[in-house]
Amino acid sequence: MKKCFLIPSIGIEIAEMITLRPVFLLLLLSFLWTCRSASSALTRLPAFGESELFVSEEIFLLKDLIPITNKKEIFNKNLFVGDLNFSGGIAREKTIWGEQVVTKQIEFLNETGVKGESVNYVRSIVTNKFKTYQKFTIFQPSKSFQIQFERDLTKVADEGSDNVNIPNEIPQLTVSSNADFKGKKGVLLVPIIQYAYSHNAGWFNGQDWGCMAGVRAKLLLVWVQMETKTVLHVEGLESKQKELQNNRYNYLDRTRNFQKIWKEIGEQI
Repeated sequence: MKKCFLIPSIGIEIAEMITLRPVFLLLLLSFLWTCRSASSALTRLPAFGESELFVSEEIFLLKDLIPITNKKEIFNKNLFVGDLNFSGGIAREKTIWGEQVVTKQIEFLNETGVKGESVNYVRSIVTNKFKTYQKFTIFQPSKSFQIQFERDLTKVADEGSDNVNIPNEIPQLTVSSNADFKGKKGVLLVPIIQYAYSHNAGWFNGQDWGCMAGVRAKLLLVWVQMETKTVLHVEGLESKQKELQNNRYNYLDRTRNFQKIWKEIGEQI
């Protein structure tokens, strides 16, 4: 008789567990989504109060906002937009922070094409993510910002084989006192592409092991209080990909890979 009573009770417990399983799954998914949302760029914004929100009509390249035209220096500061072709093996070069491994020869290619692609991707991201922002045209953008660079010496997981120069230089932006916002009051979002490049296998500065072919991009979202000419918040969003086996970069695949990493950047907002 004891067994007869136990069997249905076990059946009831199992049925209850089956019934509750979707509830547990729903709660788990809700928790994971909350964690994901909590790490997004928009959740880190300061409170803007009742300020009107604007977004720059033009997508800028950081390299165009600073007085540097030498392509090697632009590359060294991780500001290049285009295709990189490494060749000639490695060399050791004396720098202000010591002797570094560098690629002997670098070709800077297709800057116009990659700029066009990247600007279009970012414009699509901004249009979709900031629909409520009003459009605003920045006059004389190169005179609107002052930019200094701070070296980041933080170790990364793939240091020595990463596809970015080290030490990485982090741009610090301030609004110039003579910036002209045409009397507008409110918060202005300025999207700035810091870098976007593809590359074959080679050595970025300071990368002793080098890396295979790949792509990398970084977008800066800069929020400015126009009436006080102050930078309220900056988000640096980036994504990268390295081909594990390819020495030579397949440029037919480059557009597909750029689409992938720009999509990943957009998902971080």
